[in-house]
Amino acid sequence: MSMVLREHEWAENMIQSKTLGKKPSETLRRVARYYIDNGYSKNETRELLDAFLIQCEPKASLPKWSDALDYALARALKYDAIEIDGIDITQPEMERIDSLEGKQLRRLAFTLLCLAKYWNTVMPNGDGWVNNKENEITALANITATIQRQCLMYHSLRECGMIQFAQRVDNTNVRVCFAEDGETVLRITDFRNLGYQYLKYHGEPYFECKNCGIITKYNNPSRTGGQKYCKDCAYEINIRNAIASTEKRRAALSSSGVLKVEQP
Repeated sequence: MSMVLREHEWAENMIQSKTLGKKPSETLRRVARYYIDNGYSKNETRELLDAFLIQCEPKASLPKWSDALDYALARALKYDAIEIDGIDITQPEMERIDSLEGKQLRRLAFTLLCLAKYWNTVMPNGDGWVNNKENEITALANITATIQRQCLMYHSLRECGMIQFAQRVDNTNVRVCFAEDGETVLRITDFRNLGYQYLKYHGEPYFECKNCGIITKYNNPSRTGGQKYCKDCAYEINIRNAIASTEKRRAALSSSGVLKVEQP
């Protein structure tokens, strides 16, 4: 499950951009919940989901998508939308994380704490448990490591008393045990690249993209002042600018009579 703090805002963006995103099932559920919370009935919401799907995928077959759309609606009716302003990291928590040896271990501990606080907010009886898959956690922590290395990091955190493992052998959930009240030193409002957010907080060469808001590393860490966009946004903006420039030149040539448009 992708981590979203404000599902209504997220759904609005998907509706406006007419895209299903990387996880269509999650998108459809969140869009359905958005319509429900805006006063539409179950039947009306189902019809709006059909329309949204066709807007995103004009060639989509509604009969083939019927089960997926029904499932998305059922899930939306079962669960309320998540609306969280952010989660706070306190000074004692940050100090505990900073005391660990190794950047990867610190990023993992920071990510687990953020996830635990997220789930505690969404489910008040969560008691610090993180039920995300291990590959999701490492991706959010911006960690690349072998399975063996990951196991060693989790073992280190357990030895420090910072996490607990589930008693069931087939349960990979972990419980974060070092959440502590105190002065807020960092507020997390975006659950992408949590590992990079930790590094940015500590002054390393990372920045927030002016377009999409993601935290990413400077292309040239020795020059940390000029870059405004992440790699993906920079590429898209350059393409749009190139198209706009070409159209502007064509319009100028056409108006000056240099470019003649052949009549059919």
